[in-house]
Amino acid sequence: MKSPCFICSVILSFCATNLVAQNPLSVSKPEADNSVAAQLASFQVAEGYEVNLFADESMGIANPVCFRWDAEGRLWVLCTWAYPQPKPGEKADDKLFILEDKDQDGKADKISTFADGLNMPTGFALGHGGVYLAEGPDLLHLRDTDGDGKADQREVLFTGFGTGDTHQNINSLTWSPGGELFFCQGLHCFSRVQTPWGIARLDEHGSWRLRPLRRQLHTYRRTSGGGNPWGYAFGDWGEAFIKSNGTGVSELLPSLVHTDHIGGGYWGGAMSIGNTKIKSMCIEIVDSPHFPDDLQGDFLIAGYYARNVARLRPTIDGAGHRLQTLAPLLTSSHNAFRPVDLNVGPDGAIYLADWFNPIIGHYQASLRHPDRDKTHGRIWRITAKGRPLHKQPALAKMSADQLCGQLADPVRRTRQLAKLRLMDLPKAEAVAAIQKWIDALKPDDPELEHKLFEAIGVFESHEVVNRPLLERLLKAKNYLARAYATRVTGRWQDRLKNPLVLLKQSAADEHPRVRLEAVVAVSDIRQAEAMTVAAQAAAGPTDRFINFAFTQAVHALSSYWKPALVEGSLAFAKPSHLVKVISTGGGADVAGVVRQQLADKELSAERRTTLVALLATIGSHADSGLALQMGAGQPEVLRALATSARERNLAVPANAEQLLGPSLAHKDHAVRAGAIELCGLWKLQAHGDAIRGLATDRKQPKLVRLSAAQALPSFKGESMVESLASLASLKETSAIRAAALGGLGQRDLPRAAQLAVALLDQVKADDMDTLLAALLQRSEGANALADALGKKKLPVDVAKLVRRWLNEAGRNEPNLVKALNAVIGVQGATPAYNSDYVATLAKEALAKGDAAKGKKIFQLPALSCMACHAVDGIASALGPIKGPNLSALAAGLPTDLIVESVLWPARQIKEGYETITITTKDGRIHSGFLQAAERKAISIRDLASGEVVVVPSGNLASRSKAQTVMPPSLTDSLTRTELRDLIKYLSTLKNAGSPK
Repeated sequence: MKSPCFICSVILSFCATNLVAQNPLSVSKPEADNSVAAQLASFQVAEGYEVNLFADESMGIANPVCFRWDAEGRLWVLCTWAYPQPKPGEKADDKLFILEDKDQDGKADKISTFADGLNMPTGFALGHGGVYLAEGPDLLHLRDTDGDGKADQREVLFTGFGTGDTHQNINSLTWSPGGELFFCQGLHCFSRVQTPWGIARLDEHGSWRLRPLRRQLHTYRRTSGGGNPWGYAFGDWGEAFIKSNGTGVSELLPSLVHTDHIGGGYWGGAMSIGNTKIKSMCIEIVDSPHFPDDLQGDFLIAGYYARNVARLRPTIDGAGHRLQTLAPLLTSSHNAFRPVDLNVGPDGAIYLADWFNPIIGHYQASLRHPDRDKTHGRIWRITAKGRPLHKQPALAKMSADQLCGQLADPVRRTRQLAKLRLMDLPKAEAVAAIQKWIDALKPDDPELEHKLFEAIGVFESHEVVNRPLLERLLKAKNYLARAYATRVTGRWQDRLKNPLVLLKQSAADEHPRVRLEAVVAVSDIRQAEAMTVAAQAAAGPTDRFINFAFTQAVHALSSYWKPALVEGSLAFAKPSHLVKVISTGGGADVAGVVRQQLADKELSAERRTTLVALLATIGSHADSGLALQMGAGQPEVLRALATSARERNLAVPANAEQLLGPSLAHKDHAVRAGAIELCGLWKLQAHGDAIRGLATDRKQPKLVRLSAAQALPSFKGESMVESLASLASLKETSAIRAAALGGLGQRDLPRAAQLAVALLDQVKADDMDTLLAALLQRSEGANALADALGKKKLPVDVAKLVRRWLNEAGRNEPNLVKALNAVIGVQGATPAYNSDYVATLAKEALAKGDAAKGKKIFQLPALSCMACHAVDGIASALGPIKGPNLSALAAGLPTDLIVESVLWPARQIKEGYETITITTKDGRIHSGFLQAAERKAISIRDLASGEVVVVPSGNLASRSKAQTVMPPSLTDSLTRTELRDLIKYLSTLKNAGSPK
């Protein structure tokens, strides 16, 4: 690996020390005392647990990157002194050590070097009689051929992996239950790796999957949130998870579809299932008889920023999972404590690799900074007080038959180590032994299906197809067994006869996890018919996991299903399946197929309507006219045309006025409403007066009147403005009143604002939300309302409710807030950011704050904290949570950063909770969470309405940078004492069961 040139190093150092603000969590002051005793004294361990030192620099360890256990119970530790950049002219000599605890007293007493002369290695895995090692652009396999305990054979398996930055190089080598080697790469890596199957490319952050015996490499883009993934974990049934080196933990499975389609946004994270409070890495899923039941199954995360071992608890969430943040297992106040890896060991204890360095950041400090520690490194051991340790079976000495017996062991790591040993054995020996074991299993064994799951992994690792076993698992009672068998079907698809026949039963499975596995599995079968199976799987009840995987699969298979559809050789089981596929990833070529099918006079009425609506959804301007001609009396078609008019900005069909005329008088109210909406969207002035009459006629159905009121601002004429003003009255329903006020704001904003002030003083509190949302969706609506408040005052209580609405909607409107504060009588204002002020307030809050009073302040309706955040298992009933769960806020965030988050929220925006504000060319404004940003349109979930708003790129006037949901002036009304109490309360939130 070549080092950057001297000039680049100087530039990097200058930027690090002069341009980038130093984060005290990444660039800390060195401790005066770096002794083991001092670090032990700094640990705050959860009740019932204790820590001891397993190994440290006195044995030669420094800067441990990661570690792995072997079947003999030895700990292999990878250390690098060269990281983050070798000195010019200096040869790197990083090492892979083997540590042993001969007397089993919980402390290493022997160390040996397996490999040296390494250059910034970033990960390794034990397997196939040696070590797979990630080193810069290379994936190596090291072997000891003469039995002296030191590698003497070095094979470059693959080369060409990107080296954009040292902490982004391939890392986290982890075996799947089926003997696949997963590893990650970071954001700025551009990889071109030649394999027997062709060039494997990955030009951004994502995951690699290696099937070693076939030399088959697969790449998957943006599989985690944050730019630099680091860490995998697999559950008891092969459930796959990935950790970014940001905050997020993600469900890996939905992202395992190889495609060039951009999914999940630039930073990924679409499949995030939970987060730590600040940056962290690696996952260990606890499964150890040494620990109490309360810890079993929890995710432990190495918190290298927060200096802790974070703890999250998984639950099932549809086809995937979600994580709940608990109190950390361990926290340290020692600036050099940097946990970067963690594993359960052979004795059942948890072991931590401590990088030990006050500086963890690249860009925040010079690569040559003298405070970068190159001499220390520690391995810590966490045990449960008073509980017996576990004893790992002597796996290294077992025969193949004995190793198969260990697949029934209740401990996951024992089963995995046994499978790795079986993977290392000759294929004939391992396969014969595992088949013998399967044949001896009893049909009434309650663990039979899980044992078969473990067994099929042995066949996978040797690339031996066992169809009878696969079909047996596909019909298992446990959905998790069926799900994993579905995954194996995808893996073996090129060696199975009619794999799609097998996957069709998974696509129709009652459980969403099995159907999710089916979508991912069929994406590997590169033929047109695979799309029909994926569509079947996505036709049942879906969730975000299935929808994401399905979208990726549509794009991954598009070069197969689109030509087949155009040729007329592809048939879907149901029209709705075709609609779902094409609306997800269709195009002009597919629209031509739809037109051809519509020419068939033998089509049923239902299928014809479906195809016409589909044509309206994906077709061109000309297709809109054809769809309107064929479906002007069908509400489904009219809705599809309206969606296209809003989201694709197609031109108005030439005969639209004539075709929509009869629909305005249709007996079906839904048809009338759809026709009215189109007249407004297409600004068909000829129908304006008729629609105005429908809006003002109270004898008309509510649906028709509402659609008419929403359409009125699109028509020219003063009469439309007067009608809108008339409809924005207390005599009308809340929905019509809000629609009319919003329309009036579009035509005469000052008048609408004055009318809003009068209405806000008269409507019920529940109706205020719709009025405010209608007016403030205009880009200058907030300023207009502020001006109107200067002419007519609101009652104080009403002004407080308006302020609360602004808080809950995440709107930062300084002029309106100032006007409201004048009514309410709030005089204070948050000072400009000052680090001394932060430190003083944090110290004062900890020393003098009253947490009980602070909790009451947090729950004040005026602050709206509960409208956005869940705490202690309590969430607002007002709508979806807009901000992060704060139940364990203080577990990962020091008090000074809590102060910053409260007073200057833009300084501490939690990853995954960034909002944007978009302004359209017609003057509308939407603030919310970004859902998708593509070439043709941008989608956000509006905070005020909760609805997903799609804005065509052609109608986009501006887009803000990432913002915080929390308004900066939220705490203006609090006194210093109240603010102190609030900070104190927040500093006590350390787990989901915080004191009430």
